[in-house]
Amino acid sequence: MTERADFSERDRRYLAVRNAMGQFPMDALIVAGHGSGFNRGNLRYLADVHMWEGDGLILIPLNGEPMHVQVTYASSSLPDYLWVEDFRREPDPQDAIIDAIREKGLTNGTIGIAGYKKIITVGALEKLTTAFPNAKFKDADMLLDKIRAVKSELEILQLKELWFMSQHAIERFVDVVSPEITQREAAAESSKIFRSAGSFTDLTVIQEGNFKGLPRDVSLKCDDWISFHLEICGETGHWSEINVVCAFKEPDKLEEKLIASEFRALQEIKKMAKPGVTLEDMEKIFLEVIRGDGWGLGQPEWHYSFHG
Repeated sequence: MTERADFSERDRRYLAVRNAMGQFPMDALIVAGHGSGFNRGNLRYLADVHMWEGDGLILIPLNGEPMHVQVTYASSSLPDYLWVEDFRREPDPQDAIIDAIREKGLTNGTIGIAGYKKIITVGALEKLTTAFPNAKFKDADMLLDKIRAVKSELEILQLKELWFMSQHAIERFVDVVSPEITQREAAAESSKIFRSAGSFTDLTVIQEGNFKGLPRDVSLKCDDWISFHLEICGETGHWSEINVVCAFKEPDKLEEKLIASEFRALQEIKKMAKPGVTLEDMEKIFLEVIRGDGWGLGQPEWHYSFHG
């Protein structure tokens, strides 16, 4: 993958964050991250680091330079040129944040926390609130989530690159699937594609018969259908999910009905897909067709469409 974020992209993101901070309003923002699939994106967005494990925090004052700290034993990929010049390592990252809050004169301010509900550790939050009893700590999860949901032209290019690579990877699975190889061997053929493209975090799930889970060292049966689900964190930190079903016999009546509903929904979406139409608009049409045919769906999420 070739489209990499540079300092101009970094500056665009920090400007958006500080504009939102001013509207909140808050004097500083603490951004929490952890080296796990759902919890490292904030730090990738603002420091261009890919965390494999451990905790990290970024302090962004409304006015002044940010500070980024990672736990001493954290393993991560840092950019060639640090996005946050003040980079530190500490056994307890919150200690460095406490020092920086004092250095920047923010001890009595309003401080938002992005990652308040699910990312920042209980110990870190307790230490911060104890150190600064006069500060007001606020939940700022949605502040950063909404900023990240609006993609720049660069991010759209990065997502397209990731999508084409993901499609290539799952097509490789389709090419090799046969009863002569195991689940793991088939999944490994797919993984060669995305690992050679710089992606080193993934989830692969195979479903065949009554089994659904991580690929096992058992031969594929190829006598009914096989579902292969692939999720990839790309080289640039974006995430893709793609699924394929390989069918080895004709669908039953219920499956035929679902396929027909989905194709009809797709045709309706294609009729309206043009510049200016939002994903939300297209999702409404999709749901009208699917629900009109009697199918039930789960509750929608605010930040993505056509999921689940």
